[in-house]
Amino acid sequence: MKIKVLIAASLTLPAAHLPSYAQDTLQYKLRLTVPLVDYPQLTDLPQRYVSMDQSLEYARGMYELSFGGIEALGNAIVRPKSPRKKIWNGVLQYGMTLGFSRFASELPIPLGEWAHEEFHRTVLGVNGIASKNGNWFPNRWDGTVYGITDASLSALKQTNPNALLYAYTAGVQSEVLLNKRIVVEDFYKRRTLSKGALVLYNAWYVHNYFRFSTSPESDSAKVWSPTFESPLETQRDFAGADLTAWAYDMFNPETAFTERTKFKGGEGVNRRVGFSELSKEAQTFLLRQKKLSLLNYLNPAILMINRIRLGRGVAFTFFAQYAPTHFGNSISLIVPVQAGSRDLLFGAHRYNNRDHGYYGIELGVANHRFTDKWYADLTLQGWQQPESFLKQEHLTGGAVHARLFHTIGKGFSAYVALNGKTRGWEMGSPYLAANLSARFGMRIEVY
Repeated sequence: MKIKVLIAASLTLPAAHLPSYAQDTLQYKLRLTVPLVDYPQLTDLPQRYVSMDQSLEYARGMYELSFGGIEALGNAIVRPKSPRKKIWNGVLQYGMTLGFSRFASELPIPLGEWAHEEFHRTVLGVNGIASKNGNWFPNRWDGTVYGITDASLSALKQTNPNALLYAYTAGVQSEVLLNKRIVVEDFYKRRTLSKGALVLYNAWYVHNYFRFSTSPESDSAKVWSPTFESPLETQRDFAGADLTAWAYDMFNPETAFTERTKFKGGEGVNRRVGFSELSKEAQTFLLRQKKLSLLNYLNPAILMINRIRLGRGVAFTFFAQYAPTHFGNSISLIVPVQAGSRDLLFGAHRYNNRDHGYYGIELGVANHRFTDKWYADLTLQGWQQPESFLKQEHLTGGAVHARLFHTIGKGFSAYVALNGKTRGWEMGSPYLAANLSARFGMRIEVY
């Protein structure tokens, strides 16, 4: 019985109950970042709205609001007035938030699946291809990106194959990046209810997508797709299955998009690619990516451990991340650190294509206060990355992100941000070319 209690306690200790000598004394119930302007991304998109950062933050904000409601409901069902009830309250809230993450994320509102599709759309959009989100209530509810012709996808593969490959992989990158923002911010700022269940769900989502893509289910989906997809090519999902399409086009860069099998009973080609259609080399590669995606589970936040104390005034956490990319994959180790009043971030990245691997670093400082009214975030990245999947050539570059906040009133701030990057891939940016962007938004805090 004691062992069961200890296990339950380890799974349910929220961030607010863990030591936090380096943090401020506030416990945040709600923290929303609301990007309002993102230039030039919003003007580069044919649909004009939303940018990649906006879609991620709007989804994160919706999770914040939803988890706040779940927290209130859980406290009403099991009042945490004693140590034993605190454990059962934590178990209940973890289960409720996990259920919400698993089933509500697919609702046609700004949550996980909606942001996933918006990440696809943003990469296509900055490359001149307009589309619609098939997980949005004015449109439809089927987890697609549609409104695109075969000719548009064929032209993109011919003129900019890296952009098409990025469009395939951008969707699951949304889950990976969402986890990074959640874990880092919940480390810096004490929370009344941590989002470990959402972090677990996002890790599962990425791995499960690879599991589907490497199984006979992907072949069955291709066979049965004509029976439940529209005969009109513009009404069908642009990829069908993101990861098998990604592997197929990476290993067959010279094969025209229109050379895929014809869509039975309708226009154009069957955009779905089954696992059995891939070459042996591509199958081996995709199976290896499935194993690597397990790295996303290497995250103490899943067990509600948001920080690890090293000594008085010093704490840290760590987590690994895997993401597929247009050149292969990115594997990262992220280490947020609190030392005294400073919130720091350290990251190491490895970027792999088929035959070569290169490295990158990431350094950051967050919530740095100049006065009671002004504070700022700054992040620097440097990298060497493969230019593409099959070639040896690589890019050397980096990125700078600076965000300045001004506190307007209690729990309410405005911010401006400048983001610059050289050529190369950066998760959270739809541009593979060099880019300079400016953002403006608001932050709302309830504690």
